[in-house]
Amino acid sequence: MPARDTDHPITIHCPHCGGENILADACARWNVETQQWELSNVFDDTTCVDCGIEVSAIERPVQEGA
Repeated sequence: MPARDTDHPITIHCPHCGGENILADACARWNVETQQWELSNVFDDTTCVDCGIEVSAIERPVQEGA
């Protein structure tokens, strides 16, 4: 997954309830040198924790001053 443009931040929302309590499926690899799990991939599948269902999450730009 490419890095996001930090000059244009976004929030991730559920298209059903509008909530931001979204989880994404991901993969992590163990790094023996740092002794930590490192994120290696984020997949397209997302789940709304509030609704309890898999959703196609939507992105919204962060509103300045909000």
